[in-house]
Order: sequence, then structure tokens, then C-alpha cells
Amino acid sequence: MRDYLKILITAIIIVLSTIMAAAQNGADKPTLPYYDWSACPFECCTYKEWTAKRDLSTYKRRSEKSSVSFRVKKGQSVRGLTGVVITTEYGVTKIIKSIQIGYTPDSKSPELSLQPGEVVYTLHYQGEGNDLFWYKGKVYSDQISVPENAWGNPPNSQAVQVVSRPKYEWWAIIQDKDGNIGWTKETDTFAHIDACE
Repeated sequence: MRDYLKILITAIIIVLSTIMAAAQNGADKPTLPYYDWSACPFECCTYKEWTAKRDLSTYKRRSEKSSVSFRVKKGQSVRGLTGVVITTEYGVTKIIKSIQIGYTPDSKSPELSLQPGEVVYTLHYQGEGNDLFWYKGKVYSDQISVPENAWGNPPNSQAVQVVSRPKYEWWAIIQDKDGNIGWTKETDTFAHIDACE
């Protein structure tokens, strides 16, 4: 339980540091690394009971250089508690036609009216064609990427130009049946992360 409290306190400190740094730098561009706590970065992604598809180790801290917390065997069930998506390099998307985009968790319609020449900074993929992106100190969600294999005309594809995509990694906190807690970024090692499967 002490390890879990240490992880929680560390997470709170990082979130507060990110907010303060954004306020200090004028919030024109996101401060990197950018931490999106509790994010689950794809369609139907969910924190719940997961099953290991192969053996792996978890770590006491969010680093593979950290000491091992506990080991997970192939077929073993664990509980995904929460996690963080860490953006180390933001993507750049230019607006090429006037567009209304940008939802926040509380909004029912787009909050931004952007004009050609403006730029938004993508932080990570969220699923269902949506990206989390940064614009003038706030984060929003919308369909602003144009997937390579897109069928037809994806929403907003005629109004944006994707210059680069973000680089990020997803770390999750998992717990075994004995109450051991550890970090892993080998999230693709687990089955049942996708609630839609």
C-alpha cells in the first residue's frame, strides 16, 4: 500500500508541475514531457481485469531501470488501475481552411473557431479518430488527424494539414491478486484491455 501512496503522490506533484510550467511559459506550446493522467489511448480502452499474453516484469517506479515490483506469468489476471500517457514530442497540425473544432469534457459543441495559418499541437491519439491537442494553453479533443488508411473523407481532413505526429508512451499501474502494485509500459502484452472485444 505504501508503494501505491508513493506513486499517487508522485503523480500529483508531476501534474502540478506541468500546470505551473504551462502558466509560466505563456502556454503557447505544451511543456514537454506532457503527462495525461488516467488516459487510456485507443478505442474502447479501459482499466479493468487484464490477462497477460506472456510473462513480464512490473516496476516499482515508472522506469525499466527501476527495481522489479512483481512478475506476471502468461495467463495471469491482473487489474489495470490507472495510467499515464507521456508525450515526449508533440505533433504539429496546421489549419488550412476555417474550421470549428475542439471539445472539452464539458462541451457539447466545438469551442474553437480556427483560421488558416493557425497551428495546434497534438499530444496523443485518444481513439475513434480523435486526438488530444493543445491550443493556447488548453487541451481539447477532436478528429484532426488524417489516417493513412482512411476510407472516404475523414471529418476535418480538408481543413487540416498534418505536419508531424506526436511521440508518446503509455505506462499503466497494475495490481495482482496478492495486492502487489507495479508499473508497466508493455500494455500490448495484455488481453481484455479493449472493452469492445
